[in-house]
Amino acid sequence: MNWKIIASVLLLSTCLVMLAAASDTWVVRYDGVGPVKIGMTQAQLSSTLHVKLSEQESGSDSCFYVSAPGHDQIGFMLIDGRLVRVDVNAPGVFTASGIQVGDSEAHAHQVYGPRMKVTRHAYTDTGHYLTVRSTDGRYGVRFETDNGKIMMFYAGKYDAIQYIEGCE
Repeated sequence: MNWKIIASVLLLSTCLVMLAAASDTWVVRYDGVGPVKIGMTQAQLSSTLHVKLSEQESGSDSCFYVSAPGHDQIGFMLIDGRLVRVDVNAPGVFTASGIQVGDSEAHAHQVYGPRMKVTRHAYTDTGHYLTVRSTDGRYGVRFETDNGKIMMFYAGKYDAIQYIEGCE
């Protein structure tokens, strides 16, 4: 084999690996993340992700979180057996508009503009809630900030993103 064929095969292999990695990247939308859609049952969520979900203790029978192996930075909130919200608590998962944990409030303002409502954080004097509602009003995304940086965010049904203590 000559070096041109070897180089072409290596380049093609690299491109295929990069394409596969890109297809595994999840993006948070108002109505879900990756292949996950708000409104799914726990069984549908588990089937869609092809994993067994781990329940996290919440102190509530009707509201709880589940997590999926391989997606440690995401929590899935279920109320009355249906997915209502996805929470992101670490960098690496972006919103459809390109915002992630660690970005600045200023960047979120640039991206969302006047659609974003800013309110004081309930527990942090140096923090805010940055809330954006979907055009149909049914869904939204809320960023929690401290000292001008996004610490976490969650998206889903508009009433569910209003909960500032998870299920409590």
